[in-house]
Amino acid sequence: MYLYRREYVGGWDWNDNPKEMKLYSDILEYTGAERCVGSPHAQVEVCVAYWRKANAVHKWFCDLDGGHDACQPIYVTKGNLIELRDLAKSVIEQPAMAGDVLPTAKGFFFGSYDYNDWYMEDMKNTVEQIDKVLESCKNHEYVDFIYQSSW
Repeated sequence: MYLYRREYVGGWDWNDNPKEMKLYSDILEYTGAERCVGSPHAQVEVCVAYWRKANAVHKWFCDLDGGHDACQPIYVTKGNLIELRDLAKSVIEQPAMAGDVLPTAKGFFFGSYDYNDWYMEDMKNTVEQIDKVLESCKNHEYVDFIYQSSW
């Protein structure tokens, strides 16, 4: 279960950000790609969070996509991440509400369906990871996220 951070890097001639222009040039050099004349830009994608068998977290992400669960990429906003973090915090503060707030989901290779110590560790891990992710991108304007599982 992976959360990727994706960020736009412009390579336009009129770009007044030398750091971004250098990054764009470095991306081209690293990948061996040629500069696109019509729309010179890149998307940098980095894995920023990882869960293992946290089925309640997986269910929450899939519910963002209408409940569809086929290991498809799911677009996630900063607001979505804040919501998930806050739900996990509420479960940590009131464990009896776990089944109502972030219910577990059954499925292939999903681990335990109980609201036990493992579940609570998943919630703590979720809060920690999302806090780090949000902190790392607070000064970056063009950032979005993609969640994807792989079974």
